[in-house]
Amino acid sequence: MERFGNFIITYPKLIIAAITILAFLAIYPASNIRTDFDLEGFYPEDDPVIKEYEQLEEEFGRDDNAILVGFKDDSLFSEKVLNDLLTIVDDFKKIENIENVLSLWDAQQIISEENSLRFTPYLQANSLERLNSDEVKKEITSDPLLSGYLVNHEGNATSVVLIIEKESNTYEVKNKIIHQVNEILSDHRQDYEFHISGIPYFRNQYVNMLNDEIVMYIVISSVLIMLLLWYMYRTLWGILFPMVIVWTTLLLAVAIIQLSGGYLEIMSTTIAPILLCVGIADAVHMISKYDDSRESGSGKKKSIIEMLKTLGSATFLTSITTAIGFASLVSSSVVPMKRFGIYTAVGVLIAYVITITFLPAILKVVRKKKVVNEKTSAFYPAVHKWLIKLSAFNRLHYRRIILVFLLITIIFSVGIRNLDVNGRVFDDISEDTKLMRDSRFFTNNISPPFPMEFVINTNFPDSAISATIMNKALQLEEVIQSYPEIHRVVGLQTLVEEIHKVMNPDSVSTQNQLPVSDNAIAQYILLLEINNSEALSRYVNFDYSKLRITAFTEDAGSKRINQIRQGIATEIARIFPDQEVIITGTTILNADLTDKIVYSLAWSILLAITAITAIMVYMFKDFRLLIIALVPNILPLLMVGGLMGYLNLDIKPSTAVIFTIALGIAVDDSIHFLARFRVEYRRSGTFLPSLTTTTIRTGRAIIITSLILLSGFGTLITSTFTSTTLMGALVCTTIFAALLADLFLLPSLFYWLNPVQKISDSSQ
Repeated sequence: MERFGNFIITYPKLIIAAITILAFLAIYPASNIRTDFDLEGFYPEDDPVIKEYEQLEEEFGRDDNAILVGFKDDSLFSEKVLNDLLTIVDDFKKIENIENVLSLWDAQQIISEENSLRFTPYLQANSLERLNSDEVKKEITSDPLLSGYLVNHEGNATSVVLIIEKESNTYEVKNKIIHQVNEILSDHRQDYEFHISGIPYFRNQYVNMLNDEIVMYIVISSVLIMLLLWYMYRTLWGILFPMVIVWTTLLLAVAIIQLSGGYLEIMSTTIAPILLCVGIADAVHMISKYDDSRESGSGKKKSIIEMLKTLGSATFLTSITTAIGFASLVSSSVVPMKRFGIYTAVGVLIAYVITITFLPAILKVVRKKKVVNEKTSAFYPAVHKWLIKLSAFNRLHYRRIILVFLLITIIFSVGIRNLDVNGRVFDDISEDTKLMRDSRFFTNNISPPFPMEFVINTNFPDSAISATIMNKALQLEEVIQSYPEIHRVVGLQTLVEEIHKVMNPDSVSTQNQLPVSDNAIAQYILLLEINNSEALSRYVNFDYSKLRITAFTEDAGSKRINQIRQGIATEIARIFPDQEVIITGTTILNADLTDKIVYSLAWSILLAITAITAIMVYMFKDFRLLIIALVPNILPLLMVGGLMGYLNLDIKPSTAVIFTIALGIAVDDSIHFLARFRVEYRRSGTFLPSLTTTTIRTGRAIIITSLILLSGFGTLITSTFTSTTLMGALVCTTIFAALLADLFLLPSLFYWLNPVQKISDSSQ
């Protein structure tokens, strides 16, 4: 490290110029980073869940390509409202990349004519003046294919369904479509309150809100951190040096994401605040050591070399352990989580390289003796006095401190038993946002926009339209509808029921609404084919070997959805013993993904702890030092887990990632403490003065970095996303717990275990 330091001191301007050129080169790719939200992209290509979803897509098309536009009006079937609806629908049909638009104007009634069928629109523009609105309203709202889809049961709320072309279902195209939809609706907002929902709309609005908040986080976090740095250092350099390091790190990290073919998605958007906070921590520790050397009378060159020798290796070790914490996510089966772990780990290492090269170089170039101005800063003297008192307190009461932390650990460990895994589609969105209000409109007035799909594979052509399978499908429909969270179920059996009623108005009983013979059903299917019925291709495949049943469920949470899926699967095994039935759809993907993410995170954290433990063992080669190094870092995780349990906060993707972030950050200060103590003990050869000096000097840097981390992650509490707010609050709680553990528990463990000889040996 000394030779490295001498090289930087010899060529500081070259180092600064190289970093500057690299940053400028990164601007173009970073500015072209794209954003997307593709739920299937979360799964490996060979995942069974995604394979089942692909079966649905191949046979029947996607279930996440519909944007819903709804409004409510007590005079829905009046001439004015229907004409306004027709105008809106005609304008929607002109939007590029829209495959089809469905509304009340597309609703058709089935009419029997001399043993044949005729499909006639309920509404016709040329006869609207003569329309018997009450009669049409009654007919449409009693049609099971329309009620809960294009109209509600009361007949005062309607929805328009915009089907997006399969190849156009991308973030950029959907943004354009949504913009055009809003422009069209703007001409009618004075008369109606419109609500927009659907999976494509939700995903795009989610990403847009997230993008806006990322920029806001970076700006607000940067301002708060700069103010904090000014309060502590009272010099321009004290602000400029750390901020240049983190801004350059962010720029290079985003450029690498873009150049490697990546993009910003739901998980990778948290990389920015993580790197912003982590990048500054190393700079603060190194600046603190540099100022200490200058204060003791050392020259600039010697202070820079001392800074690199003392903290270069420690900072490298903290960066490696932090990177390991995130890189352990590579073991996850969730693809974006893998990318999040890799990109964050790379970002952490970039921050280290920038810090270890730029900081010594810029310190050599500037003429300032110290970064901090202690004459105008009241922070340093106040913290210095408090840490002297703290060191004495730890020495006198270390046994009591250890017992208090042990008691706290036991209390919070009890709370961990209350933790449960559960995530909702709208978990991240605050209840008072328009996105949530619009979603509630459809759930409360028409039907929820969350599909659960069932595909029945008979494996034989024409078998799916047999009377036996049809009646079994009807049994399955009754099972599905028995769950209160499911509002609507529709399939080919629904369509055949309606045809059977029309063809046999006097003979159909309420107990038996399906034909009992295969020939009768085959005749109905033929009549549908003759009329080119779109509904037929929606619910059965081309060779009639597979049936599709679609249910629409509330955003009930992954735990409940999985319970419903398991309950229905049990009944499916009874009803369809000889057929293959898959349960899939966007709702199932989301529920399954929640469990995958959470359990992948748990496994990754275990791997990270194992890897960090191995590094500690190699570094210190003593069980006592291992306890001293690990206990203060694991304890905050237990405390936050227990707090979540006591507050009944579910573990879901947004909260589970907290533990990875916390572990990666918390371990840094402990390593800096241990490394500084080893240096001080090697220098003085006495235990108590070395520990006192370490507590005061490193404790100051730990407090500064913790305050910076609290400021950075604290901005997340202001988010409009509930999960982001929770993440901010819980990460801040973890950082504060880690701060207390590092200042109180860590020195107390030193006094209790007294691992002086091993530290002396390991420093040789």
